[in-house]
Amino acid sequence: SGRAAGPSSAEAGRFAEVQQPSVVGATPEASEPAWSSIARFFGGALLGIALLGSAASPARADLEDTLIPVDGKGKTATLTKEQLVRAKRLFNNACAICHVGGGNRTNQNVGLGMEELQGGLPTRATVEGIVNFLNAPVTYDGLKDVSETHPSIKSA
Repeated sequence: SGRAAGPSSAEAGRFAEVQQPSVVGATPEASEPAWSSIARFFGGALLGIALLGSAASPARADLEDTLIPVDGKGKTATLTKEQLVRAKRLFNNACAICHVGGGNRTNQNVGLGMEELQGGLPTRATVEGIVNFLNAPVTYDGLKDVSETHPSIKSA
C-alpha cells in the first residue's frame, strides 16, 4: 500500500532504551515533563544523526561527553559517553537503512549534517526540531507532508 509500517515490538523495546539527557542548568521544577518512550527514541535518532560524522568507525567507549542543542532558544543538554554510544547504535539499527553514511534516500541533495539540518524548514538541528519532524515529517522546504514515506508518529 506504500505506507510505512509502524515500529515492530523489538523496535519499540529499543525506543524505551534511550534515556533523556540531563539538561544543563535545569532544576527538577523547571525541567520538561518526562518524554514518552517514542519521544526519547526520536531524541536518540537526532543524536545518532549528530554522530554521523564518526559513522565510519564503530561505536567506541572513548567518546567524550557531548553538548547538544535541545531547542532554538539556546537550551542544551550534555550526553554521556554511554548515551552517545546507545544513540549511535539506535540510529544505526533504526535509521541508517535509509540514511546510509548521513545521506537521504528521498533527496540526495540534502544530508544529515548539522548545517543541512539547520537549513530545513522548520529546522531539524535540535532535539525539539527532530522530534517535531519525526512526529509530522515534511519535505526539506516544509511544504509537503511526507508521513506516508518517512516513519513517524503520524504514519503509525
